[in-house]
Amino acid sequence: MPTSVADSCQSSKILTSTKPSTKSDCVIEPTRFQFKGSVFEYSAYSPSTRFIKEVESVFPHLNLQERKDFLVCPVIQQCVNDLVGATPEVNKERDDKLELFIEWGKYLVERLGSVGFWADVTDPASGFPVFGKQGPAPYPDVQATQALTHYDLQNVGCCHILLHPSWKSHIYPATFFTTAPPNILIKVIDELISSQQK
Repeated sequence: MPTSVADSCQSSKILTSTKPSTKSDCVIEPTRFQFKGSVFEYSAYSPSTRFIKEVESVFPHLNLQERKDFLVCPVIQQCVNDLVGATPEVNKERDDKLELFIEWGKYLVERLGSVGFWADVTDPASGFPVFGKQGPAPYPDVQATQALTHYDLQNVGCCHILLHPSWKSHIYPATFFTTAPPNILIKVIDELISSQQK
């Protein structure tokens, strides 16, 4: 059963206003679950108008209605290793977490697509969409997740490292995107979690 982590979400209401949003609103509080032995935490945000404009170059094919319905879902996996390093163990865990994220994302993309909603994930290494058309610009996972969640950042050389409130830098951050309403997204994720427990 997913565990809700309420303290880092600014607002759990679903936006119904037609006015342009000047800030990104949390519509699904950070929620933890296990997928194939890995602890995941996801949340969902209805992004601000400015955020949407910046994402248009990542997903330029989205129409006006899809941009209005657009949700950004930071997805963070807990790691054994501090992924700031570059040892063989760290590299293997990073590769394993990427494979799990892509497998999890593929299920959601296909399931949401089957009920009429667009969805995709970006590859954290390249920033480009995995299942759909690539736009001219990559999605900056770490900076965008920080802008939405307000988690701390640590500078290591020329890299920005996202620091989770509980797991610090023992994390693998990635992002899922969809036009599905929050209640449908929650239902599909819960459906996947239930199928893993059988």
